[in-house]
Amino acid sequence: MFARWRQHSISAYGRQRHVPTVQNSPGRAAYQVPRSDGLRLRCRTVEQLLTGTDSRLDDPGYAIPADKNETNKNPCREDPAYLKYAKKYFQNQQPEQPYWDFVMINDNTRNPSCASTRAHSLQFLERFYVPWLLETGATPVFLWTHAYTVESTPTRAMTGLEDVANFTSLTLVGYKEYAKLLEIYLPKHQKPRIAPVGLAFLMVYEENPEFWKLLFHSDHIHASPSGTFLQGCIVYYTLFGEMPPRNWVVRRNMHSLWNTARMMQHAWEPANPMIHVEAAEYLYGVAERIMVDGEVPKSFIEYRNGEVADEGGKL
Repeated sequence: MFARWRQHSISAYGRQRHVPTVQNSPGRAAYQVPRSDGLRLRCRTVEQLLTGTDSRLDDPGYAIPADKNETNKNPCREDPAYLKYAKKYFQNQQPEQPYWDFVMINDNTRNPSCASTRAHSLQFLERFYVPWLLETGATPVFLWTHAYTVESTPTRAMTGLEDVANFTSLTLVGYKEYAKLLEIYLPKHQKPRIAPVGLAFLMVYEENPEFWKLLFHSDHIHASPSGTFLQGCIVYYTLFGEMPPRNWVVRRNMHSLWNTARMMQHAWEPANPMIHVEAAEYLYGVAERIMVDGEVPKSFIEYRNGEVADEGGKL
């Protein structure tokens, strides 16, 4: 079961281990952890994440805004009324903090690659995430995000990240430093892991640049259904040590994988094409080559000295 937090630019998703027993509540564990400086880690119910709604929204104890609609119920929106109600609800039902098997963490893709943003993220990991991970007992899993092109983001600062392979490689440098920092504080059974999604995207980029474009949403930055499928295969192996059963994820009706998705995209955005069986077979194979066979794209650069994009040298 998964839920999501956001702390400044770093996002985290958790898989709950000990689910509170709450009647008629398939998602559970929505709560808010206050921090003394006013920053908060926010968690959503699994029911809300998977379906885009929450059966408890009809509870008389929740003051539903008059203009409530599907967007208001989206779990990525910050709804103070819902958070206040959920916190009270779960404190009454289950006062203990839930524990988690995994918490997946990703930064904004450029941040691990650049000096100032990498340092900022390291500070937040140490200050906020270390105590939280120790409290929850979760194993942190960093999602090594995929690179994109300068052409797709002309308004963003991309110094040193103009090349997709170098962008991918520098991003890993940052995630390795994040993991190294957490490893200092966490016990051995919570040793951080890295899910090499960026490496899998790079392999597709090398082999079929035109198909690589289909891994992206219409904004040319975030993942499309095809990119999400590839990411899912990588994450599954990282968590469970094996590929997802092929007949589970490569199926005649690929659209059914998203039957319970809370939202595919905003209504005003162009529709993303759905992944086809042939593409799923190929992407499953890419994930298998990366995770099982240990194959590495030829253009990947193995940096070893804390290199950063914006200073052309060490951090």
